[in-house]
Amino acid sequence: MNLQTLASLLDAEARGAGDHPIEGVGDIERLGPEEALAENRVYFVENAAVLKRHPKAALSGVVLTTVELAPQFARALVVPAASIRLAFIKLLKQFDEAPTFAAGVREGARVHPSAEVDASACVMTGATVMEGAKIGARCVLYPGVVIEPRARIGEGTVLYPCVVIGARCVVGRDCIVHAGTVLGSDGFGFFDQPGKRHKVPQIGDVRLGDRVELGAGCTLDRATIETTSVGDDTKIDNQVHIGHNCRVGRFCYIAGNTGLAGSVVVEDGVMISGMVSVKDHVTLARGSIVMGMSGVAQDTEPKTAYFGTPALPARQMHKMHAALERLPALLARVRELEARAGVAPAEVV
Repeated sequence: MNLQTLASLLDAEARGAGDHPIEGVGDIERLGPEEALAENRVYFVENAAVLKRHPKAALSGVVLTTVELAPQFARALVVPAASIRLAFIKLLKQFDEAPTFAAGVREGARVHPSAEVDASACVMTGATVMEGAKIGARCVLYPGVVIEPRARIGEGTVLYPCVVIGARCVVGRDCIVHAGTVLGSDGFGFFDQPGKRHKVPQIGDVRLGDRVELGAGCTLDRATIETTSVGDDTKIDNQVHIGHNCRVGRFCYIAGNTGLAGSVVVEDGVMISGMVSVKDHVTLARGSIVMGMSGVAQDTEPKTAYFGTPALPARQMHKMHAALERLPALLARVRELEARAGVAPAEVV
């Protein structure tokens, strides 16, 4: 591929020799400030800060950049600033070597006679599709996947190795579920009497909307009675736990190592950073943001950022943290005033 061909594929303007060969994509952040770019790779330079960290980028290689920055480079693929991220996605797709698989049920896959598998789906060796399950068109089931009885998988969905879709659970269209994730494990429900512990039956299910992506090692518990749900276009990182009866809305982001206790409601457009814990029966209001390592114990307000444990609105927490930084000096000042007044110092616990 050459510079001009790639420019056409990205809807970009080519600056420099159009026949300059392109072999792949490079990561400029892995280079030292004095290192030159590889001549036959494309690097992403979306703002002046990147160029400031890598001044040699202007002298070598090829960059995908904005109209404003383009004059500083000898060779460039140029797009408007508003389109730069979409162009970057297109660039990566051009060099994506993700495998494709022919349709069909491979030898060594186990498909129950009562299951329905679309002829265009791919069920690999070692995958299991149990009785009454339905697998839609163009689905891909990697080795070790287990589809339990009467579960349904929407068309175009990819299930990576060792994913388990529990009985009666539903996965929408064009979803991606990464390795080791489990949908439909029992919710954590028990009732204790003296000397005896009763397990509460979990008779509900889990339902994913369309275009949902779940990272590796996630667990989504089935509801006690009805449905644990995740809405369309929500993206969930690795090792996230979603407890029974939770309802996660559309277009949400949930970063890794986050845990939602039972019956949490996450409304549309919520963003949750990594290592967040959310107490049971809490509602995260539409468009709210929870910053990393926070513990949420009460409902949030729409379009408001929260952090801390217990999480409070960010503005309030900033004021509290600023006050804590001044606390040693304030304590010293109080002791000084107490000494001047002849008052016994207050005991500090």
